[in-house]
Amino acid sequence: MPKREASVNFTAEMRDGPFRPRQALAIAVLGLLILFDGMDTQMLGLVAHDLMRDLGLPLARFGLIFSIGLLGGVIGAMVMSPLADRVLGRKAITVGAMTVAGIATLATPLVGNLPELIAVRLLAGMSLGAVIPSIFTLVSEYSPQRYTRPITAGLVAFMPLGSFIGGVIGRAVVPAFGWQALLYVGGVLTLGLALLAALAVPESVQFLLRVKRDVPRALAIARRLLPDRPIATVTIDDEGAGEGKQPIVALFVDGFWKFTLLIWGAYVINQAIIYFVLSWTPALLARSGMATTAGMDAAATFGIGGALGTAAQGWLASRFNIYRLMLIEMALYMAAMLALPLLLGDALLAPAAVFFIAFGICAYQSGYILILVETYPNHIRTTGFGWAFGIGRIGATSAPVIAGALVAAGWSAGQIFVAAALPGALSALALMIIAMLLRARSASEPAAPAARPVPAR
Repeated sequence: MPKREASVNFTAEMRDGPFRPRQALAIAVLGLLILFDGMDTQMLGLVAHDLMRDLGLPLARFGLIFSIGLLGGVIGAMVMSPLADRVLGRKAITVGAMTVAGIATLATPLVGNLPELIAVRLLAGMSLGAVIPSIFTLVSEYSPQRYTRPITAGLVAFMPLGSFIGGVIGRAVVPAFGWQALLYVGGVLTLGLALLAALAVPESVQFLLRVKRDVPRALAIARRLLPDRPIATVTIDDEGAGEGKQPIVALFVDGFWKFTLLIWGAYVINQAIIYFVLSWTPALLARSGMATTAGMDAAATFGIGGALGTAAQGWLASRFNIYRLMLIEMALYMAAMLALPLLLGDALLAPAAVFFIAFGICAYQSGYILILVETYPNHIRTTGFGWAFGIGRIGATSAPVIAGALVAAGWSAGQIFVAAALPGALSALALMIIAMLLRARSASEPAAPAARPVPAR
């Protein structure tokens, strides 16, 4: 039996060590879970007409169902993320929430009235809202630092990719087997992914040592992830005084309150922009006199541009200053949005402008995710992500409503597009202030945190 080393700093090994196969497997499985977030939205949209018809409800009521899902996402993110950090664990939340989401998807074809449909979709939304913050926290913990940005941005791009895959599956299943079959397929796939995650994804070692004090389990995970290291004891980095506080409180102490408020404001603005473009651009193009197909082309180019921009962000952010890069991306978004009113009526250039709008804003939002997961310490990272995600949904739900009110007030499509460009300047201002705050914080901190020894028992 090989001699065990006295101690291995698990945090340092994950941060600076090689990218080992078990790490790659865990991250790949987490990426598959993210696909379902996009698939769920797309599949529900594909069956909306038939679902509401079979329930004897007007299609206009589907807007309520969509909003209920978003509301569930807010509740799930804000309520469950602190539990992931302090009570249940990141893996437990991920696997449990995906299981509930799969069950809710399977139950959707079985509902018989509007209240039942609302309850099922609220449950599905809460589950998906709970799982995303935990996934990104686990990814940040198990990714080598030199790969964290491209991996995180790549996984964010899985959301629009999941929407595309959901559409492909829908077009193959619904015509042959009916709309109910699509949701059954989606539910079974989700339960299968939850089982795969239970087998392949380890619980956070940081959580096990800091919160549960479960040294044997943490040591077993460390030995599986680091098979080339004969580990006797495992240590983790000490992250400071705020660690003992409740996660939500910790977002506002130890110098984090300014960062927290700024990133919440930026998330509200960014989510408002994204959901405005998603929900209103096709209709506003049609209202300006363009053919309906131009709106469809714009919707397609948004998905392509968003996925490419998000994927590119990780590669670019690992090579260039992330703050300057994000300011360029916001400038691209604003320039394309301001140009769009001048291109109304051009069936080629208008969708092209939407492509650059999507590329810019989705890459920019991906940059904010990178900043968030790199700034909050591990013990409050899920909470920080979950609350920013949940607060950001305020923008996601309000922007389409505000745009509708502007249409009702007689604003033209061009005027609304111009108005949609202006909030980007506020988000960019928040970014510049965040950059100054983090630069000052970095200059005042010690060079490196001390390792906390946790002996094996």
